[in-house]
Amino acid sequence: MNKLKAIIKREYLTRVRSKGFIIGTALSPILMLSFVLVPWFVARLGSSAAYHVVVLDQSGDAVLYNRLSELINGQSSMNSATSERERPPSQMRQKRRQFRLEHQPVSSDAEMKEAREWLGQQVSSGKIDAYVYLPPTALREERLNYYARNVGDLEGREQFRVALNRAVIDRRVSLAGLPQTVLENLTREIRFDIRNERGEVDRGQTMILAFGLLMIIYITILVYGVTVMRGVIEEKQSRIIEVLLSSVRPFDLMLGKLIGIGLVGLTQYFVWTVFGLLLGVLTSFPMLIANWQSLPRIEPVLLIFFLVYFVLGYFLYATLYAMVGAMVTSEEDGQQMQLPVTMTIVVPMLVSTLVMRDPGGTAATVLSLIPFFSPMLMFLRIGLQTPPWWQIALSIVLLIGTILGAVWVAAKIYRVGVLMYGKRPTIPEIFRWLRYS
Repeated sequence: MNKLKAIIKREYLTRVRSKGFIIGTALSPILMLSFVLVPWFVARLGSSAAYHVVVLDQSGDAVLYNRLSELINGQSSMNSATSERERPPSQMRQKRRQFRLEHQPVSSDAEMKEAREWLGQQVSSGKIDAYVYLPPTALREERLNYYARNVGDLEGREQFRVALNRAVIDRRVSLAGLPQTVLENLTREIRFDIRNERGEVDRGQTMILAFGLLMIIYITILVYGVTVMRGVIEEKQSRIIEVLLSSVRPFDLMLGKLIGIGLVGLTQYFVWTVFGLLLGVLTSFPMLIANWQSLPRIEPVLLIFFLVYFVLGYFLYATLYAMVGAMVTSEEDGQQMQLPVTMTIVVPMLVSTLVMRDPGGTAATVLSLIPFFSPMLMFLRIGLQTPPWWQIALSIVLLIGTILGAVWVAAKIYRVGVLMYGKRPTIPEIFRWLRYS
């Protein structure tokens, strides 16, 4: 037991004191926070200049242009699902683009053709941002042409489309003799609030939280599993393994390496958790305060299952990676041999959309009970829609049983493979190692 503690301590302290661990642990939360805050600040700041759009109007209907001018910058309400009051909270936080419209009426086709050529040059040179052409039959058309210099501005383009669409509809109704108030009452849409099993409004927080924690499990298991494999390969290449095995059993060495590196991962999680709590207490970002109710609430039971499936998943895959490291003598060979192990981690991520679509379905249930998929898929099911407790218990039992079997196989291979040099073992040789007493 003392030797096992010494191995765990060595593996843990060696990695925790390394510059890579310190830099990675410090920079990762800052980097993750920047992914949230930078896009938010950029969206809030936006462009200070108004979007200059010329309305080339051959319709001869000045009322249509006036209505568009009112709607485009929110001077008049738009009774539409994409209006400001109907927009999701995430979009409402963003600054609406401001438009500067310029009305250019034309009366003849020749004048229209000449104006379009000139406006095309203006768009190309950047003197105006876009122009839209309203033909004489604008009120009867189903499609209108919008010529823009920046076709990637999806939100600005959609904002203009909604305003123009609403202006055309309003003008059609006005010409038909139907009062505007009647139209707004008839076309008023129903809002659809999604509520979870506790009756709370859910705007996608549950899915984002569950998938975010799933990605943490996936990345951590993959990174620290490969770390275990590389640690074994480095010790083999430096012949340190021979010195270690002269005073400790191969099983104790492998188990100490697994536990020590696993504790490194838990330490990193602990540091990130403390950082997140301090950030929430000591800072007061306007975005967090203004939208506190829309932030996902993390249930304690979800954190418990996160820890359980992370630990079990880590031990399963770290054992397999340690077994791969014992069988090869170089990192190049290890990258080839680890492919089957890596694929068993990648497959759950590929089918995660299936689980998110129907967490209680037969396919999701069966896949989440497969021990190699359970750490990710069963946890994802728990985060989205808590499955029956017997399924959770069964997945944990199957996972523990698979870990014990993997440790037994890995111990057999490890005690022989760590002393093998020069060539990669064949499949018959590996089976012979398993038969050794």
